[in-house]
Amino acid sequence: MRSFIQKSLFSLGNKVHANATTVIVTVLMLFSICCYGLQFVHIETDIVKLWVAKGGRLDEELSFLSRMQSTMNYNGSNGGVEIVRENGLGGGYQVVIQTPEYPGQNILDRDPLLKHVDTMREIANFSITLHNVSWSLSDICFKPAPPELDGMAADMSDVIERIVPCIWITPIDCFWEGAKALGPHPPIHTKDLSLLALLKSIPNKKFIQWTYFDPIEVINDIHRMFNIGSHLTFFERAGVGHGYLDRPCIDPLDPECPKMAPNYYDVCPLLNRFFNYAREHNITLEADDFSKDVYEFDLLSILDFGSKRRKRDAFLGMSEALINGTENGNESDSESGALDEIVQKDHDGRNLKERFDADCTAYRGPMMRWMSANPDKWVEFLVKSEYPTFPDYASVMSDGCPGFAKGVLHWPEDMILGGVKREGMGKKMKSAEALQSVFLVASPNDVFLRYKKEGGRTTAKMGLDQLNWSEQLAEEVIQQWQRNFTRMLYKHRANFDNEGLERRTIHPLASTSIADMLQEFCQFNYKIILVGYGLMLVYAVFTQMKNDGCLPSSQSCMGLALAGVLTVTFASVSGLGLATWFGIEFNAATTQIVPFLTLGIGVDNMFMLLHNYHDVMLLTNQHEIGILMRETGMSILCTSINNILSFLAGKPILYVSRANNLLWTILPIPALRSFCAQSSILLSFNFIAILTLYPAIISIDLRRRKAGLRDIICCVRGESREEAYSMITKPHIQVKRIIGDSLPRMISYKDMEEEPEVEPFSLHSLIRNHYVPFINRKCVKVSNFYPMFAVIKGPNIDYALQQHQIDNYRNAIASSKFVIKTKLGEPSEKYWLGMMRDWLASLQKAYDHEMELGKFNLTNGELKSNVSEDALIAHRLICSVGMEYRCEGRVGKVRLVDDMQTINYDGFFNYLTAWYNQDNMMYYVSQASFYPTPPKWSISDKDSPPLVPPAAPLAYSQIPFYLTGLSDTPTIIEMIKEIRSTCDRFVEQGLPNFPQGIAFTFWEQYLHLKSNLLTAIGIIAFAVFIVISILLFNPWAALNILVILVVMTVELAGFMGWAGVKMNPVSAVTLITAVGIGVEFTAHVVLAYLTSLGTRSERTSSAIDRVFVPVIHGALSTLLGILMLGFSEFEFVVKYFFVVMSALIVIGILNGLILLPVLLSLTGAPQEVFSLDGKTRLNLPPPLRRRDIEIEEDDEVLMMMPRNGQPFRSIVI
Repeated sequence: MRSFIQKSLFSLGNKVHANATTVIVTVLMLFSICCYGLQFVHIETDIVKLWVAKGGRLDEELSFLSRMQSTMNYNGSNGGVEIVRENGLGGGYQVVIQTPEYPGQNILDRDPLLKHVDTMREIANFSITLHNVSWSLSDICFKPAPPELDGMAADMSDVIERIVPCIWITPIDCFWEGAKALGPHPPIHTKDLSLLALLKSIPNKKFIQWTYFDPIEVINDIHRMFNIGSHLTFFERAGVGHGYLDRPCIDPLDPECPKMAPNYYDVCPLLNRFFNYAREHNITLEADDFSKDVYEFDLLSILDFGSKRRKRDAFLGMSEALINGTENGNESDSESGALDEIVQKDHDGRNLKERFDADCTAYRGPMMRWMSANPDKWVEFLVKSEYPTFPDYASVMSDGCPGFAKGVLHWPEDMILGGVKREGMGKKMKSAEALQSVFLVASPNDVFLRYKKEGGRTTAKMGLDQLNWSEQLAEEVIQQWQRNFTRMLYKHRANFDNEGLERRTIHPLASTSIADMLQEFCQFNYKIILVGYGLMLVYAVFTQMKNDGCLPSSQSCMGLALAGVLTVTFASVSGLGLATWFGIEFNAATTQIVPFLTLGIGVDNMFMLLHNYHDVMLLTNQHEIGILMRETGMSILCTSINNILSFLAGKPILYVSRANNLLWTILPIPALRSFCAQSSILLSFNFIAILTLYPAIISIDLRRRKAGLRDIICCVRGESREEAYSMITKPHIQVKRIIGDSLPRMISYKDMEEEPEVEPFSLHSLIRNHYVPFINRKCVKVSNFYPMFAVIKGPNIDYALQQHQIDNYRNAIASSKFVIKTKLGEPSEKYWLGMMRDWLASLQKAYDHEMELGKFNLTNGELKSNVSEDALIAHRLICSVGMEYRCEGRVGKVRLVDDMQTINYDGFFNYLTAWYNQDNMMYYVSQASFYPTPPKWSISDKDSPPLVPPAAPLAYSQIPFYLTGLSDTPTIIEMIKEIRSTCDRFVEQGLPNFPQGIAFTFWEQYLHLKSNLLTAIGIIAFAVFIVISILLFNPWAALNILVILVVMTVELAGFMGWAGVKMNPVSAVTLITAVGIGVEFTAHVVLAYLTSLGTRSERTSSAIDRVFVPVIHGALSTLLGILMLGFSEFEFVVKYFFVVMSALIVIGILNGLILLPVLLSLTGAPQEVFSLDGKTRLNLPPPLRRRDIEIEEDDEVLMMMPRNGQPFRSIVI
């Protein structure tokens, strides 16, 4: 077999030599045609498409909703196709993380928290301009839909929608200062409130701000004026309460800190004492002027809102008096004197309390600001009991923080704090190292609908082109805002010290950050590519350079080295073109890794050819290219085929369809499939080029050398013609050839017993005189948070009968230690079925109350008199059964929710419709994402029939959770296994479901990574063994190589663990390809060993002497090829490719040139060829006639050893 392959290679070399120009032109044309495919390049940057395999369980789960939407023909109740309004949360987010300014700083302190407040306010006010419209966070954030009000209250729905704040998860929600970032943005002028401005609960301010907005008081006032019906119960259940007014203040010395705050600091009783202190120390304060902030509404006097008007008049009059008195008085007429005068006199006829309050309003701010700036002076006029009370920040935040709606929004500690430290073994929080705020982003569909102008809506963006406004433009707005958000925070002033030096404490991250990174990652860095290829050219030219004086010698091969690198480069480009023809998409690996990796591997064969080319030219002048291919081709075959196989292990089967390229891999990750496919194609092109194109180029160089022309400078003749000719023209003497020997056997009469001298101080001299004796010595021979959803797969689920099973399913997932819970042990997030049950319970309570008052006819179920809206809704629901409206026999007997918390089976889907429409804000908060959505229905629609239409069976609904403690891959894998097992258990019980979230999308592959990795390594190892056994026809030798390859793989895996390179699909591919790439360091040595004579030690020495130099050159060229990966801007490339591949090369050299020779000297394959006289070199035969040489150049008499041990003569063809 080996002889047949060498014979074929010899024939190939001769044909290439005879038709060099034709071969070059033909191969270049074919490669150029492949390059044409590069115009169809598509770079994939979607992280999900790059990571999730098509057709697998994960892909089926991710595409479940879209498949349901495409297969179900759902129409709304209005008869026309309904635009489905999502739950609003599109899965996007922005994160800002604040870390300490110096090591050891406790982030749970006044200054860091106030810094976080300022950062949040900047983010909330940050805006971009796109399509001639200004967009802020409030325009794209996730916020609950406002309640749909009827009657006169409907005119205020747009203003209410603007007041409803964004939902963000932040630690400052624990404090009143959290309201500062809520806005609203842009500000709402009090005049925009129309009739709402008449309410006593609306402060006398020009703008509405959450810092002094009392939502429950405003809602109660609105309810008294317009009767908002069941919406009142919503706000009560949501727990909006007094908003932020009753939360502690981070800084009690903030003049705006509300009176409801637990640590409100009342400085008014201390004003007189402070003014005396100020007079003694020459301290002058200017009174605050609030007149510009006060909103004047003339109808107040008409509508007898006297108390508010009097309060404002008192404030205005006394503030003016105080200011004027301060400005016009002298030292004796100081602030204290002014206060005394005001308290003692009543110039305007107002009572003393109003005047005192006005004075307090004017001067409390200046006094508090002075105290905040001079804390060391407090002791001079205050006793400790009068000091302001700063909260125990750690205690306040230890149980998490509530959102603006305390009843449904609560942020556990794990979601908002990082690096928490506790006191001893207890649970009391002591400090933290990071604050984290998360801004939830609305879906493009929600933003589109939010500003789509419809009848009765006035909230459409000013200047927005409604004709062109689309969901795609909404998505563009979201992405541009997120990108600018990241850029703004990255350059934030808090990230630099006073001298402008970088000191990062604010760290931004957006859901677009990964896509942007991949987009940048996927761009070719031509500068690095050119530098990398330039270094390779310099190295290749330098290693092949031979000078004759100041000019290149005719024996130099610099031109061939240059041509070799260009050949490999062109082959790689052509391979990428063919890969594009096949539909293999480019990704980050294509642009950052493949060019350098294939270059480094591809030039190895070039160095092997050039190394033997020098020897062939010294020893023969006939059939040089054929002999070169025969003697070197076997090594090229072994290394190239195994390199290609190693990448095919990541891509065992390739299917090409008309639409796209479908791949199945042992490591089922599309990005790695593409990487492996492209690498195998490029290496195949390199293999073809090195066997056809490059030998043709060598044959042209051969003519130059025979003509005695200098290298590179071909127009200049080198040594004298006789001298040059004597170097290449030798008598034709045939000697016995060792099968597969890598050295030519056409030699001169020079005594073969004498080894040729090597140049001193050369690499070859080091090997022969020091390294080979060394390996023959006996001593050497012995010597954080993740969101997730639990998706319920319909529509073949009976939600009514399985409602408690759904509860159990949620509780089972919540029992995991990785799920964030409240202090009561409940999941941190409410879910739709529980919210719907609470709503029905509140309706039942109102219904029972009206029932006790006798407002229902228990016989026929009719109403006797007017009832509350909640009771009316309950009555409609009790009478609605499917598509039938029947009250008789149900009123007073059927309950919406019984004592076992079971929702009535008969009307479950009718109730679902009512809850979705009447409690719509809760639906948004629940993030249920119903599909199909229930039909529209409203209790206030007088024209609609009393029947509440049933909702269609839900094909898709989800339950939200937040995960924590996922600090590393093993922990995440443990979580996935635990959650998956819970989901599978309920699937077996008849509740189809699956988990969904970032952790499941990007870590699912790790579940079977180890088994897949072992399988892949086993496959490639077996393939290498079979290929080498066939090519060398020697399983023993193949086994020697396989042992070294396994050792190399184990050593590389150990190095990765030591270097902190985590095991993931990317590093797994590196391990797999290490098996094939390792053949580069072993096949040459073993082949030379097999074709040598003597004992195992003598054959080992001979093999090392022959191949050490080309193996080193090949290793260094590969290292040089991947060297540029070390200059990548992406740490991932440096760590997972440059470091690992560099380690692989070093490990390959150590094992291939140290361990393998030792192994061969101990357990190497038996000798295949030996001389009759027992010498390590064969005797010279008599000279042959030139005609015999030309007729049968390859016929050589060899002595083979049969199994019985008796020698015999054999003619090898």
